[in-house]
Amino acid sequence: MFIDRLLNQGNAPLLERVLNFTSARQRLIGENIANLSTPNYRQKDLSVQKFQALLRDRVDVKKASAPGTVVFRDIDAAIEEPDRGLLFHDGNNRSVEGLMTENAKNALMHNLVVELLRKQYGALESALKERVG
Repeated sequence: MFIDRLLNQGNAPLLERVLNFTSARQRLIGENIANLSTPNYRQKDLSVQKFQALLRDRVDVKKASAPGTVVFRDIDAAIEEPDRGLLFHDGNNRSVEGLMTENAKNALMHNLVVELLRKQYGALESALKERVG
């Protein structure tokens, strides 16, 4: 009970949700790269803007609620088929440059969240071990 409350009061649940989102998005980007030459394949993606809007709304609800009453684990982004990229004669809407750009942006966001979580859990570990620093 104490540990659960301690872990769910900070930003950790939100950061974990973002980490799950970037992992799911990375899988879709990898799938898109693997199917670059597959006829009639349409790229799939998760909308970062819609996911961030859902998180923003939930954070606003959390600010007005009692600590530990608002959860983030039910926030999910739907898989979409974006219209970016050229539609080739084989029916594929590939864009290698676009995929590589999205891959790099997603990896940067993922690494940032990992570092923030590592720092937060490190501070928590230091507090539990009664260390200063």
